[in-house]
Amino acid sequence: MKLLKLPTALLGFALVPMFLAISPTLSQEVLKPIAPKFTPDPQVYTGSAGGDIPLASIATSQANGQCQGLTQQVPNHRLTVQRDFGFLTLKISGDQNLSLLVKGPDGIYCRSGKTPELSGAWVAGNYEIWISTPDGDRASYRLTISETSQ
Repeated sequence: MKLLKLPTALLGFALVPMFLAISPTLSQEVLKPIAPKFTPDPQVYTGSAGGDIPLASIATSQANGQCQGLTQQVPNHRLTVQRDFGFLTLKISGDQNLSLLVKGPDGIYCRSGKTPELSGAWVAGNYEIWISTPDGDRASYRLTISETSQ
């Protein structure tokens, strides 16, 4: 048994740099679950967009809208909508053009521009949200979720 401890320890030390190298690409934020009449309205979050994965490859051909730019493999955010919304807006803003990809129970949606947004009825369920930049370079953004049109 003692002979296995050294190789196992060495393997563990060898893997640490690999996990440290990939951990920034695995960052994501789980957003506060929302239901109609949530407070405060709007919910505001910040993050960093960009990466090296084409947004279109995550969206597949089933997306509603054009998916442009580069992002990371894992979603920037995950959102749980606890009950159906008659109207909800999810908007991204930043210092440059950005693209927004949302995968949810009712489909896959993409929007691009200076302040891309998805507005309308949202069904209850879990949503994954990716934010991309045109060239993949990192850029800060602000994500706003509201029940009112702003």
